[in-house]
Amino acid sequence: MGQTIDLRKIIWGIILTLAWICTFVFIPGNLVIDWMGDNSNLTPLRLVFNFIGLLVIFFYNLLYRSNSETTKLSWTVTLTMIWLSMILFFPFRASKEGGAMGFFALIGGLAVVVLWVRFFSDEIFTPKSSNGKA
Repeated sequence: MGQTIDLRKIIWGIILTLAWICTFVFIPGNLVIDWMGDNSNLTPLRLVFNFIGLLVIFFYNLLYRSNSETTKLSWTVTLTMIWLSMILFFPFRASKEGGAMGFFALIGGLAVVVLWVRFFSDEIFTPKSSNGKA
C-alpha cells in the first residue's frame, strides 16, 4: 500500500495519554472545587481533570489529520496504555468494585490483544525499495 506512519501523532498521543493517567495517580481524591464559596456546590477536582483530559485525547485523535492507519495505531497505543495503567494502579482487592473492574480488565485485555494482532499480522505498511517499487 505504501502508506507512511505519522510518528508525531503517535508520540503526542502517548504524551497526552501519559499525562491523563498521571491525573488518576497523582491528584488526591479529596481535593474539590468550591464553585459558590460556601461549600454548597462541590465538584471533585480529579473528576474535572479526568473529563477534560479524556476530551483532549479524543479530539486530538479525531481532529489531527493523518491517514487512517496512523489514527488506528494511535488509538491502539492509547488503549494499551490505559489498560496497562488500570492493571497496575487499580486496587482490585481493596475496592468493592474490584470484581467488576477485573471483568472489564479481562475484556479490555482481549481488545488490546485483538488490536495488536491486527497490526502485527497484516502487512499494512510496506517499505519502499530503492528503485521506487514496493
